[in-house]
Amino acid sequence: MKRLSAVKSNTGIKFLTPAVSPGNHCPMRIASVNVKNIRGLSSLLVGMPECTTHSRLFNPRPEGPQGELHWLYVLDAQEVVFGCRNGLIAALRTMDKAGAKAILLIVTCVPELIGEDIQAIVREVQPELSARVTFVLLGQFKNISYPPGSWKTMEAMGTLMAAKTPDSSRVNVLGRAPGEEHIPLPSLLPALAGQGLELRYLAPGASLEDFQSASDAVLNLVVSPFMQPLAARMEREFGIPYIALHTLYAVESIDKAYAALAEHFGLAWGDAFAQERQEALAWQNQAAARLKGLRYIFCPRIDIPLPLAVYLTGLGMEPLLLHLEEYYPEDRDYARELNSLGHNPWVCRMVNAQADLPVLKKLAPDLCFGYLPAAHQPIPCVPELLDFYGQVGYARTSHLLKRILGVMNEMDAAGKGGTAYGSASF
Repeated sequence: MKRLSAVKSNTGIKFLTPAVSPGNHCPMRIASVNVKNIRGLSSLLVGMPECTTHSRLFNPRPEGPQGELHWLYVLDAQEVVFGCRNGLIAALRTMDKAGAKAILLIVTCVPELIGEDIQAIVREVQPELSARVTFVLLGQFKNISYPPGSWKTMEAMGTLMAAKTPDSSRVNVLGRAPGEEHIPLPSLLPALAGQGLELRYLAPGASLEDFQSASDAVLNLVVSPFMQPLAARMEREFGIPYIALHTLYAVESIDKAYAALAEHFGLAWGDAFAQERQEALAWQNQAAARLKGLRYIFCPRIDIPLPLAVYLTGLGMEPLLLHLEEYYPEDRDYARELNSLGHNPWVCRMVNAQADLPVLKKLAPDLCFGYLPAAHQPIPCVPELLDFYGQVGYARTSHLLKRILGVMNEMDAAGKGGTAYGSASF
C-alpha cells in the first residue's frame, strides 16, 4: 500500500487484501443507470457481449419513455483488433436519423485498450448530425470502481451545453434532482428561493433540457462529489463560478460559504440559520473534547472521504487508514491539507471483508467509519455514511456529530471507551 502523499490517481490505490470476488463494480453499470434517468438523453454503449448484456440488467429497454434510444454496439472479432471507427460512425448516423436529441457514448475497456480515438470519431461525425454527441471513457482497468460512472458521465454533459446570456437570478444546484423530497432538503435552498433566486436542480433525474439550459446561471452550488468536475468544467468554459458545499463540515467553513453567498447576491440572512448554527457549534465543541487523540480508519460506503478525514483530523483525531473508492480530481487539495495537519495515513481499497478484518484489527483503531459486516464488528463503528447525499450545511454537521458521539456513548456504557486494542503495529 501507499501513503496518502504518494497517491496521485486511482491507479495508486491498492487493494488492502487480494480479492477477485466480490471485487468492485464496473463504472459502466452506474453510467447505464444515470443515462437512463436523464430524460431526453440517448446512449450508445460500446463493448464486448458481456458488457452489453450486463448493461441491459440496469437499462433494460432500447427505448426510453420519451423516445430516448439506449442502444448497444457489440464489437466483433475484427473490430477488437482493427478498431470500430466505421461502425461507430454508421451507428451514430442511424441514431441521429431515428430521432435522438443528444447521445452519450459509453466506452468500455476494449476500445481504450486498442487505442481507438473516440474523440476523433466524434469530431469527424458531429458536423453532419443534428444530435449533439458526447462520450465517456470507462475502461475498468483505469476506473477501478463505480464513481467514475457518475462523475465522468456528469462532466461529459458539459459538452452538450452552449454559452447563454446570464440570468442574474438563476442558480444551479448540482447534485440533487428535481422532486427528491425523500432526501431532506438543506435549509439553505429554500432560504435562497425565498430571497427571489431561481434554483435549477441538476443530477440524474433532471432532463436533457435542464442540463442544456444550465449555462445561463450566475452561480453553481455543488452538493455532491459526483458533480464537482462538471462545476469546474462550467467555470472554465462558461465563466460560471461555483461554491462546493458538500465538502464543508466545520462550522467556520460553512460560515464563510454562506457569507460568500450573501455577498455574491447582496443578501441578508438575518437569523435564518442562527439556531442550526448554534446547535452545530455545540456538537462540534463537544466532539472536539471527546474525540481528541482517538485513532480512526475509514471503511467502504463513505461518499466524501477525504474532506471528512480533514474535518475529523481537525477535531484532534488521528487517521490510520483510509478506504478510498475513488480519487477525485479535487482530492489532491484535501490530501495536501491532511498532510499539512501532520498526518499521512495509508490508503487502500477494501473489497474482501473476511481477509481485511484481521489487518484492521492489527491497526488497533479506536473507531471506524463506514461499513463492516455485522458479524465482523469487533471494532467500534460509525455506520455507513451514504445517507447524507445531497445534504449540506449546519444541520448535516449536527447529524454527523450526533451519530459519532452516540457510538462513543454506547462504548462508554459498555466499558469500551478509549483504545480498543492497545498499540498498533503495521
